[in-house]
Amino acid sequence: MPSLDSIVIDARDPAELAGFWSVALDAPVTFQGTYGTRLSLPGQFELFLDFVPVPERLERPHRLHLDLYGGAERDAVVRELTELGAVPVDIGQGEVPWVVLADPEDFAFCVLPGQEAGVETGSIMAVTIEADNKDAAYAFWRDAAGWLPGAHEYTLQHPSGTGPLLAFFDPAEPSRGKSPMHLDLRVTPEEDYDAVLRDLLARGATRAEHDWGELPWTVLIDPGGNECCLLSAD
Repeated sequence: MPSLDSIVIDARDPAELAGFWSVALDAPVTFQGTYGTRLSLPGQFELFLDFVPVPERLERPHRLHLDLYGGAERDAVVRELTELGAVPVDIGQGEVPWVVLADPEDFAFCVLPGQEAGVETGSIMAVTIEADNKDAAYAFWRDAAGWLPGAHEYTLQHPSGTGPLLAFFDPAEPSRGKSPMHLDLRVTPEEDYDAVLRDLLARGATRAEHDWGELPWTVLIDPGGNECCLLSAD
């Protein structure tokens, strides 16, 4: 079974945007080069936040976004984030217990006031995913990554009981094109790449059509209509 390897964000300036998130999440930079910048998220299992160079991308609203844990000090967390360069934004949220901000490249994210007892998500409370078919998307990621049902409907959590949730919602609007945030799966060294790919296709993923030439990974569309990639073990 492949593992959820990374949350990937398209960035105009990967190094600069990664710098913001590195401080915001207390996540060290573990790689920086021509192909992007990688942060290692703290926690009990390996998960990365990758920023890759993409000069043009869809503007907000985006189908995937991050929810951060603010806890009892939510307002203090918001102040720290705005001092780093985040700005408050109105996405039509109305009166809600969370605060919506945008990072220096205008990716919206939320800062939530708390989390349930017994749930240890870390700084990122959830990756929120709008899916055309949230039932199918939920089942796909549950089975593909081996994650377990969370405390709330349509949420998944790593078997360790730690790390960010995957939370699935109905879309606010139809997809307008390639999402600037996606998830990557990676096969384990013991697995056969082609066999894993066939399994993902059998579970409802489809190959994405693109004009990016030959890639060392496979770009897929999950059953919820969102891009994801299958990476080799090395």
